[in-house]
Amino acid sequence: MKQLTEFGKVIQSTESIKNKLDKTVKRILAFKPLLARIFKEVVVECQGMSFDQIERCIEGDVIISEVPLDDIPMEKISGLHTESPQADGEYITYDVMTYLKIPEKDNKYIKLIINIESQNEDQPGYDISLRALFYCARMISSQQGKEFTTHNDDPIKYGNIKKVYSIWICTETAQKRANSIEKYDIKRDFLVGYNDDNPRYDILTAILINISEKHDTAGTDNKTIKLLTDLFDERMTGEVKVAKLQEHYGLPMTREYEEVIGMCTYADAIEQKGIEKGIEKGRFEAEYTCFKNCLDRGKSYEEAQILSGASDENAKKYHQKWLKENKRN
Repeated sequence: MKQLTEFGKVIQSTESIKNKLDKTVKRILAFKPLLARIFKEVVVECQGMSFDQIERCIEGDVIISEVPLDDIPMEKISGLHTESPQADGEYITYDVMTYLKIPEKDNKYIKLIINIESQNEDQPGYDISLRALFYCARMISSQQGKEFTTHNDDPIKYGNIKKVYSIWICTETAQKRANSIEKYDIKRDFLVGYNDDNPRYDILTAILINISEKHDTAGTDNKTIKLLTDLFDERMTGEVKVAKLQEHYGLPMTREYEEVIGMCTYADAIEQKGIEKGIEKGRFEAEYTCFKNCLDRGKSYEEAQILSGASDENAKKYHQKWLKENKRN
């Protein structure tokens, strides 16, 4: 088998430290062939382009938050800032930032600024769409003094604002919303009258890609959703995942260099599921201890259930376990 690229090695390798895993997820999302497939699906300016053409439009800099410059391999050189100051003195830290330069006629091009985020909490207490739109707004306002100015001697001013995308890959979506892609952008309408002017206003788009927490793609034929579902399926071994991404989705996995830098299973998803299992196990043990103590002290089955707070189903399980431990029939 040929030597794997960084992307392939990331998927196959293993590491248990959460911070390392988080950074690895961001590195995976910064892999240009993967970005090309996501952009072709959700960036309207990329539709009709091949994956290779889109890759060539990704200007050399795909940058990842919280990764030291010395740790970034050659094909991912630092460029755009991943931090943006807010009015309260705190910073927004973007997961992945890059920009596209899409060629047009007469040696002109369209420049798009794109942010990619991974989101593993399905209900964080606010609508993820609001956060995505807020990120878009910050990406626009932070262009002042860089992409555009408001100086009196600048004849274009706001006309130099570059369109921004904030793309959120939600990997733990409840099944009723899973296997969908949502788009939020600006629409023009007339409340009174009409004119055929064509002003520019399409400067922001927020995208939510909803991946099933159960890794169930039933009911969808969308290749991007299926690719991302397999990519973030922590049940799949690295070796199987690499083979599937190569064979089913054509992701290139061979180049001559790169070191193993982490693992591909989604860190927070695994951690959260582990916590939930631990809580459930602890609750079960606590209920059983109370149920058992009641029976040991001569309480009835019904009293033990009430005092322990066990459900009918669990009370039956606890009773069977207690009988077995005491060798009773």
